[in-house]
Amino acid sequence: MSDSPSPTPDIVVLVGNPRAGSRTRGIAEAVAEALRDRLNGPPRVVQVLELAEIVGVSFGPEPAYGAKTGPDPFAAVRSARLLVVATPTYKGSYTGLLKVFLDQFGHRELAGVVAVALAVAASPAHADAASSALRDVLVELGAQVPAPPLAVLESQLTDVYEIAAQWADQHTTAIDAQRASVA
Repeated sequence: MSDSPSPTPDIVVLVGNPRAGSRTRGIAEAVAEALRDRLNGPPRVVQVLELAEIVGVSFGPEPAYGAKTGPDPFAAVRSARLLVVATPTYKGSYTGLLKVFLDQFGHRELAGVVAVALAVAASPAHADAASSALRDVLVELGAQVPAPPLAVLESQLTDVYEIAAQWADQHTTAIDAQRASVA
């Protein structure tokens, strides 16, 4: 084990599921890996931020609230060259946990960040609604979102790597071009 600081991540995966280790995280990591393997340039470092672990929220009988110690997740999101934001769909939209986190950013504070919106849902209509709403808030915050959001059905989560590879094959060129223009 080295004492040297770890390299700064340029791909950040932000998981808005209130349950750590979720299938939402699985598909988000698969998308980040697929993009990392296809993007032009040097190898990239991926950092995963799970809001369920960062903010210390529990939906058990004794709710626990409060920030846990560790690296500043807001700084990581602001400095990401590529941000993959993933959420399960709750009541036709992205999670409240993700909403509260994103609300901490000021208008256009994510300018210069290229983002991918990803939503997981039980029905196609809910997946499309949540992923579109997430895309809209990322754009409002100033992020560049050059590819359509990825809406994934829960029933499709048996092969996240295939879904991620197909989506990345279709959209890496647009993401690469946008990353080059904001660099």
